Amino acid sequence: MRHRAALAATALAAAAATLALPGPASAVEPGFAVRITELPATFGAGAESRTLTVVASTDRVRCLKVRWSLVLRAEGSALDQIEVERVEENGAFPVRVQSNGNTARITDVNVDPGQLCRGRTVTARYRIGFDDDAGTGRVEFQPQAFDAAGTLLQQASGQSPVVGQQPAATGAPTETAEPTPTPTAEETRDSGDEAIDGGGEATATPGPAESDDLGAVPASASGDGPSLLGPGLIVGAVLVFLGVGLLLRLRMRGRGTSRHGALPTGFPAGR
Repeated sequence: MRHRAALAATALAAAAATLALPGPASAVEPGFAVRITELPATFGAGAESRTLTVVASTDRVRCLKVRWSLVLRAEGSALDQIEVERVEENGAFPVRVQSNGNTARITDVNVDPGQLCRGRTVTARYRIGFDDDAGTGRVEFQPQAFDAAGTLLQQASGQSPVVGQQPAATGAPTETAEPTPTPTAEETRDSGDEAIDGGGEATATPGPAESDDLGAVPASASGDGPSLLGPGLIVGAVLVFLGVGLLLRLRMRGRGTSRHGALPTGFPAGR
């Protein structure tokens, strides 16, 4: 069963409401030692819970029972974003919770099952995790060992950084290009006139017919250029007339030759 640091006492703790929680103590008993033997190097928001382990030892001859209390201070995260579970070999161990601002005290309802003697230690384990929305900061731990009467025997301290969830990266807003206005026929004509008047060479943008050779239209077919039909007919008529005259002349020469007889060959007639 998990216990959040900012919650009120659990049902198990309510059953032991008469239990006096140990308060802050400035003095410790000689002959006792408390050490943190397992401290996570870092905690991550939304990550799996990690274990904090504390061990108490003594050089006293007399054995005694121990009640554990853990003081937790959080920076960057709220107490209700931290989940603490006191565990033993047989499962969760009941605790009571006191909180004040960013500090919480988590104390065992019952004494530890083990017995603290010379050469024999008592161990406390805590499973600690942070919610997904926990912020970046750090968490400080101060485990304390009390005897059954509530006397502080010894304490230790340690801290670990907390890495919060990074905010999702937001891409820069994409600028929407404004459409280029299409010039009207009047503006195009005016700009062409200004280019000619200024003496510059106007560069014409090829139209669909000019950019596509398969669709080009000949200038003579458009009616804009001079027609070659008239001069062609005249030249053709002159050539026909000259041809007919030449044929008549050759024919007349042929008739004249047949009328005067055969032309001399230059050889004498046979004897």
